[in-house]
Amino acid sequence: MNVDEEEARGLKLAANESLFRIANERMQRAAASHHFAPDQGVPFLCECADAGCREIVMLSPQDYERVRAQPCWFLLVAGHEDAEAVHERIVEAEHGYEIVEKIGPAGAEAARLDPRAGHAV
Repeated sequence: MNVDEEEARGLKLAANESLFRIANERMQRAAASHHFAPDQGVPFLCECADAGCREIVMLSPQDYERVRAQPCWFLLVAGHEDAEAVHERIVEAEHGYEIVEKIGPAGAEAARLDPRAGHAV
């Protein structure tokens, strides 16, 4: 795969993962409106690049907020990271989940698509 193809692949994967992140933003708001305790587990969707993935990560709202504080970080079920890992790196891996950071052009795309940035498309 050449550099242009790899960059395009990274951008597409960042866009796919961003869709799951938007769904999890809704889940976090729902948890807050239902008065979940800050340390209570809430079901969040795996934010991996597989558009068909529907696996769940149980995480407290405060732990999810820690992930969301970084516009290039995503929450994944353990083992769902990109096997080629050219455009992401594992930041943390524990308790059955991983936090990955998009890097390079994929990271810039993830930051651009961050719903909290106020300019996501």
